[in-house]
Amino acid sequence: MFAAARQERIKELLLKHKQFDVVSLAALLGVTEVTIRRDLDKLEQDGFIIKTHGGAILKEVLPEPSLAERVPPEVIEIGEAAALLVNDNEAIFLGGGLTCRQVAANLQTKQRLTVMTNDLKVALELNNALGVLCSVTGGNSLQGSGILVGDLALRAIEEVYFHKVILSVSGISFTSGYTANTVEEATFYRQLLTRCEELMIVADYRKFDKTGFSRIADLKAAHKVITNKEVGNHYKEFYFQNNIKLFTPYEVEEIEEVAGPGEQQGDDGEG
Repeated sequence: MFAAARQERIKELLLKHKQFDVVSLAALLGVTEVTIRRDLDKLEQDGFIIKTHGGAILKEVLPEPSLAERVPPEVIEIGEAAALLVNDNEAIFLGGGLTCRQVAANLQTKQRLTVMTNDLKVALELNNALGVLCSVTGGNSLQGSGILVGDLALRAIEEVYFHKVILSVSGISFTSGYTANTVEEATFYRQLLTRCEELMIVADYRKFDKTGFSRIADLKAAHKVITNKEVGNHYKEFYFQNNIKLFTPYEVEEIEEVAGPGEQQGDDGEG
């Protein structure tokens, strides 16, 4: 089968199934995995797919954000601040959701940054960032969200490690810790915590004293928390007493100004 015909067949399969892995495509079409990867490179250049770790996902037109998805200013400032705490030359995992997409929007100028994500919208944000190498886990997409979960997503992180894992959460509370809206998300993010040097939680102040459906981890699991100045004093005390750095956007900007432009940040900033 010629390359053009093979690529058309791959398109048909992806239009039907939405995603496919390299091994299965190679077996179905009777060619090597190397050949399939070249075909996927071409289809990605054509804007038809998004390559994932070990396969590809159909690149569908994402709907315009609804009123509920419009980005509040509190989330925008958290995204800007969190990106300042990411250094060039790092490997990070950026989770799913609106706040993590705002972090991605502010990583465009980073250099030699490796990003893995389970959110297709995060990947699209980083698609044209020349200094960023972005890969997407496979997995099943949570309906309407573009967030990938399940066995394929878990397999994608089996043999990789990150300097930082950055997660937005549905709720933060003393009784339930950090929580997600679905069991699938929480299961995936719990596994991620075994693959990183540092966990950063990005969440606006309205997520505090709230509980999502499924628990991710205890509040002490985080190394840094980026939120707004309106967060309650009882949380500020807790994080201080447990040596967890709590940042507001103003404090992150202040650290950057003290260091000066172009200087790398250490881990000694005030929380």
